[in-house]
Amino acid sequence: MQASKRAYRGRVVQMDAAFSVLADAIIWIEGNRIVAVTDASVAPPPGLEHLSPVVTGGTFFPGLIELHNHLAYDILKLWAVPKPYKNRAGWQGKPEYQALVSGPMTVLGKAPGIAPAIARYTEAKCLVGGTTTSQGLTLFSAAGIKRKYRGLVRNAEESLDANLPDAQAQIPDFAASKKDIFLKYLKTHKCMLLHLSEGIDASARKHFLDLRIGPNEWAIAPSLTGIHCNALHREDFDRLAQVGAGMVWSPLSNLMLYGQTADIVAAKAAGLRIGIGSDWSPTGSKNLLHEMKVIWQYSQTNGGLFSQRDIVAMATIGAAGLLRWDRYLGSIEAGKYADLMLVRGNSGDPYASLIKADETQVDLVVIDGVPRYATLGLAAGFSATSEEISFAGEKRLVNLDDASADEAVAGLGLAKAQETLSQAMADLAGMAEHAVAFERMAPTLRAKTLPPQAQWTLVLDQDEPHDLNLRPRFTDEAHMPLLVRLSEAATPLAKIVPSALKPQKLDPLTVAGDPDYYPSLQAQMNIPAAIKQGLHG
Repeated sequence: MQASKRAYRGRVVQMDAAFSVLADAIIWIEGNRIVAVTDASVAPPPGLEHLSPVVTGGTFFPGLIELHNHLAYDILKLWAVPKPYKNRAGWQGKPEYQALVSGPMTVLGKAPGIAPAIARYTEAKCLVGGTTTSQGLTLFSAAGIKRKYRGLVRNAEESLDANLPDAQAQIPDFAASKKDIFLKYLKTHKCMLLHLSEGIDASARKHFLDLRIGPNEWAIAPSLTGIHCNALHREDFDRLAQVGAGMVWSPLSNLMLYGQTADIVAAKAAGLRIGIGSDWSPTGSKNLLHEMKVIWQYSQTNGGLFSQRDIVAMATIGAAGLLRWDRYLGSIEAGKYADLMLVRGNSGDPYASLIKADETQVDLVVIDGVPRYATLGLAAGFSATSEEISFAGEKRLVNLDDASADEAVAGLGLAKAQETLSQAMADLAGMAEHAVAFERMAPTLRAKTLPPQAQWTLVLDQDEPHDLNLRPRFTDEAHMPLLVRLSEAATPLAKIVPSALKPQKLDPLTVAGDPDYYPSLQAQMNIPAAIKQGLHG
């Protein structure tokens, strides 16, 4: 289905410079752009007079922009973290993590035909929560080609749009030899999303301190957006803020793994720009909509750090600013791309309505002018290939029709992807044997005998050794070869013991449709009781 002329009527939270909220307005769309946003009583723009606006009875927001998510892992349910850790190395090498997270993902990521199902399913998880931009999945083919998955949800790392500069999410395949070279790299890009000082001990903070070049010079630039930043001190946040850098905050994952998150009070006091991300489903929120609730609860239990409008801004216009996309996305204004989400109802505080909403209140999601997810009543124009999903007594249609669909998911529906993943996760031991046999096949043989979908596997960024592709490593502190191929970086299948892999269940698409989600959160030992109580309430 191609984008065309559309008009939607409802309350509109523009998230523009004035934070305008229009009680009864119409969003006029032509192609992939917003032509105008007008009061409902105003005449239509020229050329759109024939349109009858769809009356929604809801509240429109810009589509949510997520700045950090390891999407490949978002098929997994919450991991019962056994204790608080000090840094990433503390949990990545633990047997329980390997048995429940890295081991299963190594198998599923390398088994034939599974990567496309993961791509399709995790993209749908974004849609149902109103996320229209996230980080991307990296695919690797039998022919040795590494590339980003090209889906319906915008990929911050490969936008495929000259107006939206690609964010650099990692150092490409090498450790920086000198800090001044890394600084030059930062200065040649608009945005770099980089794990920075994840953890709470001195070794985690050292990753930031290693950016120091000299007494008054640091390898920091406006393009740097540090992910997590748990170990940073007030003076570190000041240093980032002074050059216009930013950070991505993922408090739920931080709390689950480390028992504490970044010193967000210090980050706010420094004037640091803040975006948000759900991180990944094993220790984070199922989607960005839920992460916003965690942030609200954290704010409330720590003296009211942020207003609800502040939090919405972190997921919309603020995030777009960090990506340098704010000229085209992040607010509902004439000339911008039509990325929208609609929340049911149009009364009361609009920002509170979004923070309180779960997926049952998300009634419409539009990306690049095309409606991709909607209630049955708002799905006019959806193609015949649209699929119906049900959760928590609600029914929705998902529109996956795309003339330029990535070959990895071409013809693959959501229901089929869900079935494929459910079966594979129920037989991880068998899948491990299948994946080993697949890996042993010569690449040329795989390319000749398997259809395109089956040839693609996943690059698992969370489990690359020593976080090589998650932070810079300089010659004076690196203890590994300077060159590490991504295709060799994930846990080798040869180290996986099939009998040690236990069957797992696919993580449901929504929080509202997952009866185990909140009980699992309540059982997490590292989340403060006040936050668990607030989320439960």
